[in-house]
Amino acid sequence: MSHKHKGPSLIDKVKVRPGRIIKVYNTDRKKFSNAKLWYNAVWMENANGKNERCLLFTEKEIERAEHRAKMNKEDLTKKEFFTNLLD
Repeated sequence: MSHKHKGPSLIDKVKVRPGRIIKVYNTDRKKFSNAKLWYNAVWMENANGKNERCLLFTEKEIERAEHRAKMNKEDLTKKEFFTNLLD
């Protein structure tokens, strides 16, 4: 199935915000390609607020990152109390 759209096509109909994982269609998937039908899009920026960019991950890449985090809990960062309230 090919989704020919101008620009990104959201699967998750939610507001795009930094750090939020949103499913998007692979809008230029070639017929008979082994490319994924959709990706996980995440907007990120450096701690100083610069170098903002959107990254795309497959579901398997997200799973690998979650596994890495579970295996290295000592390296995880903590969210501030008020940041957590605003989420």
